Parts: sequence; C-alpha cells; structure tokens
Amino acid sequence: MPDAVLSPTLPAPEPPSLAHLIGQVAAIIGSENFPAGERAALKRLAPDRPPSLAFYRFCFQRRLPDGWQNKTGAWQTLLAGLALMGTPAHNPKRPLGQALAEHRYSEARLERLLAAQDDVLYTLTLRVARFLAAKGESVNWLDLAQLLLAQDRDKREAVRLKIAGDYYRHQNNEKD
Repeated sequence: MPDAVLSPTLPAPEPPSLAHLIGQVAAIIGSENFPAGERAALKRLAPDRPPSLAFYRFCFQRRLPDGWQNKTGAWQTLLAGLALMGTPAHNPKRPLGQALAEHRYSEARLERLLAAQDDVLYTLTLRVARFLAAKGESVNWLDLAQLLLAQDRDKREAVRLKIAGDYYRHQNNEKD
C-alpha cells in the first residue's frame, strides 16, 4: 500500500503590517459607503469614556489585529481621529511632522504631544486630528499609530524622533 499523500500544511497568513492596516482602516472610515451614523459615533469616541458599541462593532467586524483589546484607548483614539479628519484622512506620502510645520503648529504643542503618554497622549492626538481637519490636511496616520501603539520605549522614541525630524527639517526649509 503506497504511503498516503499528505497535503502540505500552509502556514497561517501573515498579519497585515501596521502601515497596511492603517491604510485599510482609513479607507473604510473615509469611504462614501461607510454609514454616516457609524462615522459620527466614531467621532464621539473619547479616551476618558468607555468605548461605544460602534467601536466594538468596527473592531470585531473589521478584524483588528490580535491583542487590540490590550490597547483599547489607543485604538479608540485612532478610529476617532480618522473619523474626525474625514476623507481623506490618511496620506502615506505626507509625514505628520512636515504637515504640522507647514501649518505652523507650535513647538510647545508638538513638545507636549511627543512627551505625552497614555490618556494625555490620546487627548493630544485627537487635538492634532482636529487641528489638521480644520486645515483640510491629510497625513500619514502611521506616524500617529506607531506613537499610540508602541509598547517598547526604544520604538516610541524612534517615532518621536521621526516626527520631530520631519517637523524641524521642514521648518528649517521654510526659513531659508
């Protein structure tokens, strides 16, 4: 009797990168087909209040990465910020720091944002989203996502350096 032919076991699919995920989430929230009531509910998310059912529905139906429940405040902030900014909120070719410098976001505000942690960071991120929305700007939300979701101190510092570097490189170009 010949050996049974074993079908190869396929590896589990790789989870999408954070950059890809942020692009997908931004596209969903910014889509004309996304229900206006759901978008409005996401806009009302606040880190100092328990999440709404709209938040849970989005997270479970859109399949956020495993462990999102451990960073509920960060994901609430991300979804609320994207909803606040409207369409299009996310532009992967537009660094956050550059956009802030171009719109004369103050150094003091940037310093508070980059030094903040936890609930203060969530609140300041939503203020940045409102500021950029008022300017009609779209930015690379990966910068903010990495700042909000970084668990490791070195990764968080690398994101802060990137945002500050983009801010000051552009600010210096403006003064020349």
